[in-house]
Amino acid sequence: MMFRNGIRETKIILVAAVVVALAAGGTVAEAQDRDDRWEFGLGLLYQGGTDIDSEVGSDVETDDDFGFQLEAGYNFTDNFAVKFGSQWTGVGYQAEGIDENGDPFGISGSYDQFALFGDLVYYFGSGALAPYVSAGIGWTWVDTNVPSGPPITGCWWDPWYGYVCYTTYPTKTTDAFSYQASVGLRYEFNYSTFLDFGYTSQWLALSNADGTPRFDVFSLEIGWMF
Repeated sequence: MMFRNGIRETKIILVAAVVVALAAGGTVAEAQDRDDRWEFGLGLLYQGGTDIDSEVGSDVETDDDFGFQLEAGYNFTDNFAVKFGSQWTGVGYQAEGIDENGDPFGISGSYDQFALFGDLVYYFGSGALAPYVSAGIGWTWVDTNVPSGPPITGCWWDPWYGYVCYTTYPTKTTDAFSYQASVGLRYEFNYSTFLDFGYTSQWLALSNADGTPRFDVFSLEIGWMF
């Protein structure tokens, strides 16, 4: 576990060093006038792994994994904005379960995580290079991909492939309230295009977890104002 945490901290330090270097080498342009403008962005995210303990003694250790995000927002002024977005991440994990006799057993796999969120944003300055902080709430859905029932098979006549059958498995899903706080840097190349790098602490209020699991999330997004 100490080795895994060391790798995670090294990745965070390297990413932070790159951001500082870019900020130091950048030239601040004239103010780009965010006031009273809408924007749209899409990007990649990197979610760090964490440990999740349950109230009954089982635990899950999630992997570091990549995902995608979409955002839309409105700038009330050059300094204040609101953003709404969605995130999807496929996350690998290793877990220790407890059987009916109280004995532990190991399992591994991956789960799909989808989240919707809304944030309030404050930009420090109105120039092209603007640090910011934000905070918000959301809702997260998790599909464990663990079968929860017998397979279901459906068949139909396809106009191209003829008679086709497809089997699916119902899986265990859960959902939970989530909330987050972020810091980041935004650089506006011109009147319409910007690049955003952010770090987010994200908490997931899972009903059966012992405490509230926290995830470290880094995001790199390109966006357009209009």
